[in-house]
Amino acid sequence: MSQSNIYQMVTDRIIAQMQQGVIPWRKPWHSINNDNPEQVAVSHETGRPYSLLNQFLVGGPGEYISFSQIQKQGGRIRRGEKSRMVVFWTQLVREDKDELDETGRPKRKVIPYLKYYNVWNIDQCEGITARWTKVADATAEPKVRPAEAAESIVAGYLAQPSHPKLTLMAGDRAFYRPSADEVVVPLLSQYDSADEYYSTLFHELGHSTGHKDRLNRKGIADITFFGDHEYSKEELVAEITAAMLVAQAGLAAERAFKNSVAYLQSWLRALKDDPKMIVWAAGKAEAAVRYILGEAE
Repeated sequence: MSQSNIYQMVTDRIIAQMQQGVIPWRKPWHSINNDNPEQVAVSHETGRPYSLLNQFLVGGPGEYISFSQIQKQGGRIRRGEKSRMVVFWTQLVREDKDELDETGRPKRKVIPYLKYYNVWNIDQCEGITARWTKVADATAEPKVRPAEAAESIVAGYLAQPSHPKLTLMAGDRAFYRPSADEVVVPLLSQYDSADEYYSTLFHELGHSTGHKDRLNRKGIADITFFGDHEYSKEELVAEITAAMLVAQAGLAAERAFKNSVAYLQSWLRALKDDPKMIVWAAGKAEAAVRYILGEAE
């Protein structure tokens, strides 16, 4: 089967699966804290869980640390990482000279005062060691083995004159950071299947093809914001790129494929369920795949 036919087959399968209804998306890797399936955000300093409000504000589990604590421990924030905000109540004590107590002194009033400060997840930092979470062991025997064909695709892309930096690290996030031109994904040992690992890796590598020195896609080369129109379109491109590359490597499995479709459905809703967008994104994804495979014109 020709590569073009593989790309079309993947696109057709995605559309057919979408027509059968909404599928719930699930995270394909295990949390870094394998002892606590309901892991929450905690203070790196104290280990205490954040309040419910702060759980929402930071947007994910893990250990969070302030800038002063990072400096104190000799660490640093990774380039391009953004802080999250947490809030807490404190008390201000003021004297009311218009009201006196029984001794004739101004009454003291306690005023609740809301303050905030910025924190970073420790996986956004370098030189900071987890205190309260069980981090996946980089030397641990993975449950699945590396796939030769998929590894060959990755190695070929990273050998090209223009390529991103690839960082495999224990963590709860997979992302492409355009400012540093870096792809970060959780370790293979955190996944239950090779197709899910490579689907995640190929997704982020797909994003990296949009860099200004490569295919110069608007959703990557220009500043975009999470959830906006261009960001949503870029997510479709990256996920279809991943599905095509997984098929190219002969790893397509139904569980990983349905998870990809669920992911695409979630972003299509942000684009008002425009069915034409899949066809548009598939064209961009094919260009991304050809670039990764070294077939760009």
